[in-house]
Amino acid sequence: MADWQIIGQKNVAAFLAKSLEKGELCHAYLLAAPEHSGKTALALKLAQALNCTGDNPPCGGCEQCRRITAGIHADVRLISVQAADDDGKSRVELSIEQVREINHAVSLPPFEGKYRVIIIDEAERLSNGAANALLKTLEEPPPGVVFVLTTVRENQLPETIRSRCMKLRLAVAPRLEIARFLEQGLGFPAERADLLARLSQGRAGWAIAAARDEGLQLERRDNLLKLADALGSGFDFRFELADKLSQRFGKTRTEIYRLLDQWLSFCRDILLVKLDIKEEVINTDYEIITAELASRITAAEAQRLIGSLNVTRRHLEQNASPRLALEVLMLNLPVIKGSTKRIG
Repeated sequence: MADWQIIGQKNVAAFLAKSLEKGELCHAYLLAAPEHSGKTALALKLAQALNCTGDNPPCGGCEQCRRITAGIHADVRLISVQAADDDGKSRVELSIEQVREINHAVSLPPFEGKYRVIIIDEAERLSNGAANALLKTLEEPPPGVVFVLTTVRENQLPETIRSRCMKLRLAVAPRLEIARFLEQGLGFPAERADLLARLSQGRAGWAIAAARDEGLQLERRDNLLKLADALGSGFDFRFELADKLSQRFGKTRTEIYRLLDQWLSFCRDILLVKLDIKEEVINTDYEIITAELASRITAAEAQRLIGSLNVTRRHLEQNASPRLALEVLMLNLPVIKGSTKRIG
């Protein structure tokens, strides 16, 4: 059995490989996991395995595998909301037009491979019309068609979509496995590999992206700086920050979700330091500011802060008013007297 080389997902990969070997693949899969956990990479590996002409699929070296890796295989389509509409505005939903294109594509036989594989990324963003238009095809796709849907928030998918797929939940990748890949596979120093593995919280895709993109690290620094400033400031500053974040949320929700996740991991670190469980701290490069903040708030305040962040994220996901949700968060931040040391 070939090694699908998906960090931390050996069990799911082995299950799919075994199903393929026995000829027992399903017509539709739903891969559920946090962002950057390897869902799309796994879906592409399955597409390679289905179309591979090598002896040990997915071999990665045959023409079919290479074309899928390059994103130019005619029978493997990755559908997402990343594309912009003609007027330049970013989409927030998968449209019914995109699903109609899918339905047309799967009605045709495979062009250059053995299977058509339709990968729908962030399937929870299917509009109601798009989800309804997909139902019949998803339930009874033509022979030689396999659907792979990925989702971060499975509970936001209609039950009618979920019930037509075999659900596979991806595991959290072990920190040591991610660090080993960064050090041995990509050549990063051991200390940096360990930090990125901690920050990834089991999401190998995030660790690899952050290792290659310095911008992600700068964004994280700025986000943690905003939190430190808010904790050491009065309500005028906090409401101004809430206003800026809510406006940003209107343009790109992903950035604000990422900010809240980073604030959450940082507040978790503060609580861990308060409880003297320092070996589990994630943001090890900010140990000084973490210790300073931990010395100035109580464990109960840290716990309430973590709870407030979780509630805010949930409210935003449920389409609450972003300004109201973020202002309530700012009101719930503990008041720290005196200035805090700047991050970075």
